[in-house]
Amino acid sequence: MEDLDLGRLADIPDPFAEGSEKAPRSLAKRPAAPSASRAHVRGIRVMAIAIAVLSEAAWLVLVEHRNDLGALSPSGVLLGVGVPFAAAAVALAAAARRGPLGLGEPASRLAALLGLSVTVFVVGSLFATPQEYDAGPFWPHTLRCMAVTAALAAAPLALGVWSFRHAFVTATTWRSTGLGVAAGALAAATMSLACSTDSVLHVIVGHGAMMLVGGAVGAALGRATRA
Repeated sequence: MEDLDLGRLADIPDPFAEGSEKAPRSLAKRPAAPSASRAHVRGIRVMAIAIAVLSEAAWLVLVEHRNDLGALSPSGVLLGVGVPFAAAAVALAAAARRGPLGLGEPASRLAALLGLSVTVFVVGSLFATPQEYDAGPFWPHTLRCMAVTAALAAAPLALGVWSFRHAFVTATTWRSTGLGVAAGALAAATMSLACSTDSVLHVIVGHGAMMLVGGAVGAALGRATRA
């Protein structure tokens, strides 16, 4: 056996020598996209809320509104609009709150706040609307109102998801659910000025059911709001 000459290892060509001559571009030289300031983000969300409210007002002006508005008492109109607005505010605050660590409220507290939002609507409707039942068939008109409320909730929910895109670090599903519940409650507030049926069962089912449906749709869109 010939003696092993380790010195001849230097004669073996380096297969990576040619590629090493072209150094990769430094990633540090690539310009990073500047992150939006907190004031800019807040402005976008305020604008989204304003557009959502204006879209509801446009429906009342251009599409339909109840014909007996002039005959209603101001307190009755205020309660009819104020109760679902309060429910929407609770749900939106639950979704948007930064929480003690800046990461949002924990899931358990979010669930409690969203339950409070629905309770505000149901209990407030019991006090704000008459207790009698409709004289006509219940479901045809109620299903029609549910469809209209769904259409009214679509734009606010889309605006909410857009303005809070990639914003939620924790409890994403619950916070997105809050956006949906808020959109449904805002639509219910609009329906109080569009629908002339004031019976409590119709209001809770025909107008308020979209709070639950909107919450479910918001939860399904949670990926868009996940940071």
